[in-house]
Amino acid sequence: MTPKIKIYEVGPRDGIQIMPHIVGRHLKKDLIETLVSAGITDIEVGSFVHPKLVPNMADSGKLFEEISYLSAHLGVLIPNHVGLDRAMAVGAEHYNIFYSPIASFNTANHGKSYDEVLSHYRSALMKISPNQVRVYLSMAFNANSKELENAVKDGLELGSTIVLCDTDGTATEDQIYHAIRVTKNFTDDIALHLHSSHKMMSHVEMAYEQGVREFDCSIGGMGGCPFIEGSQANLATEVMVQWCNERGIETGVDLNALQPALDIVKKIKEPIPV
Repeated sequence: MTPKIKIYEVGPRDGIQIMPHIVGRHLKKDLIETLVSAGITDIEVGSFVHPKLVPNMADSGKLFEEISYLSAHLGVLIPNHVGLDRAMAVGAEHYNIFYSPIASFNTANHGKSYDEVLSHYRSALMKISPNQVRVYLSMAFNANSKELENAVKDGLELGSTIVLCDTDGTATEDQIYHAIRVTKNFTDDIALHLHSSHKMMSHVEMAYEQGVREFDCSIGGMGGCPFIEGSQANLATEVMVQWCNERGIETGVDLNALQPALDIVKKIKEPIPV
């Protein structure tokens, strides 16, 4: 039997956060409900970063409350203990944290050194089970072996899944292969977060051959990192499902049922007339 792939949908957070206009909560809610109807059961629905930094995530708390009835694992991004407290207050139980093996990225995104970021997360997540946490390693493929090893080992103290991120969309196949091999020395629970490049699907294929069974995807390819200039869109959910279908790889997602979600994406990308 061909090993199944888990699609972790990040469109409602990573896809929408970068929009130049404010996206209405009703559209976010419709999108998430439609994705669940299509068979997607793992979704990052919002972010509890400071509202002034990412205005499109300012309503994540209210949105979570409105969709909490759904039969899905609803994850949220948290940058610190304040974000965790806000997330827990609305009932969130699945958390995504992020830091980088690259020192400069932590300074730019957290305003802290690597050690300070890790210390803060250790304190914040002290009473949270690692099974509730996915650990995003930003710029993972730009790190050297020692930097990545340290980041993975530290991450496994906090969470159960290590997400290797091609944050700026420049990773080569050799870099991705190397990062997967380094990470597999410590865990097989690996996910990939890829941004658009002309070789993206060959990167997916190589990662699958190396045993990676979880991929971040964004409906309609929405997204990119707001803190990286020129960051490209994410791996599109519908492209990934089609790729899997062609190879007989099960995802549990109905490709045809994704069309209504793609229709909502078109509305999300259109600024609301003033």
